[in-house]
Amino acid sequence: SLSRRSTQLVTPTMIVTAAGCLLVAAPVAVAFVASPSPLTRTETVVRGIDVNAWDYTWERQSPSIPLPKDVDEESGPQPFTITQAQKDVLERDGVVHIPGALSAEWLEHLRALTDHQVDHPHVWASPGVASGLYDYIQRNIWTTNDGFMKFLYHSPVASILAQLGGASESVRLTTDLLMVNPNKGFKWHQDNQNGPISFDDALRWWVTMDDTPRDYGAPVYLRGSQHNECVDEDAVFVDVGDGDLPKYRSDLLEFRPKAGDMIVWHARTIHKIDGPESQDWGRAKRRVLGGTVAIDNAKYIDKQKVEFADMGRHALKDGDLLEDPHFPKLWPKFDPQEKVARLDRGSVGRSLPGFTRMLAAMFSFKTMQQFNSWGNVLKVGPKDESTSKAPEPSSSTESSTSQQQQKTAQASA
Repeated sequence: SLSRRSTQLVTPTMIVTAAGCLLVAAPVAVAFVASPSPLTRTETVVRGIDVNAWDYTWERQSPSIPLPKDVDEESGPQPFTITQAQKDVLERDGVVHIPGALSAEWLEHLRALTDHQVDHPHVWASPGVASGLYDYIQRNIWTTNDGFMKFLYHSPVASILAQLGGASESVRLTTDLLMVNPNKGFKWHQDNQNGPISFDDALRWWVTMDDTPRDYGAPVYLRGSQHNECVDEDAVFVDVGDGDLPKYRSDLLEFRPKAGDMIVWHARTIHKIDGPESQDWGRAKRRVLGGTVAIDNAKYIDKQKVEFADMGRHALKDGDLLEDPHFPKLWPKFDPQEKVARLDRGSVGRSLPGFTRMLAAMFSFKTMQQFNSWGNVLKVGPKDESTSKAPEPSSSTESSTSQQQQKTAQASA
């Protein structure tokens, strides 16, 4: 299996892959030590998108996009009712679909933020865009764009995660990821870039701004695979024929979320998404904001490998409580001092010390194992799959007051 080997050789594939990642990261590192030079600019366009990092935004962004009306910026996330049935589905299947997580107002707000971001790309998006895997992809966008930070402070997302995660003390963001159009899809994998926390403390989430196209783009999960015993925590892509995964691959859950819907899953749940055969979404769109949160009193874990979500200027050590502005508290309400550090002082975000910390872990064995996993991009053929669509959620009901809008969604167990 991938996971239970105590010793492995560092293969040439590991070395080449890690070196490639270093080459991609190196130009971005210049952002810490130098200003962009107009003399270095060239025409560099991929799929109609300029991927020249010198032409990207290097500063913190604060688009003039107002929050939905009646949102109190001194309050916490807006409420949303999660049913016991939905909690049971997550516990049993390792994933749950939450229809109508965003109201029409929140959906339009998030779309406006995303479209503005794509039109004004940040330098941290340049390596991902240059890869061609996505039309736009940026991790930890909450650190560079005030609008996304406020969305996470005030939208219902954190309320939903608190209930599904059984939080009693806090919900903290450990990483986020803005993704637009996964052109090549993403084969069977688990999410292991969750920030410096354990799998047990992590809860994954994903909210879409667009309906799922008819022929592609549907997320597919191996039902119950969060209980697998063969996939190592450092693995990304997996072979669903290995270890105990065959007992899960015969029971697949396919979701076709609509705009404003949310999917929440355990970090160890195996899943995939298929892109269009042409590797071009054309007029269709798949704009998604996702990420990982830590539930309650999570601890900072030094994983001794590259963690792209952990490049901030903080002093946390292995075993410390995860209480720091670089991992902001979202629920039950933001921490005022953390908010000042992020929005007023701008002292939160990627830094040269954080980049140095990541670079130091670049050639560790765990990093090599993680990068090597990217070579295992295997996909089960149609004849080997038995895909069942997830139960259709019942329609949500909506009521409004002068202070807030809340949606109550039901999903059949």
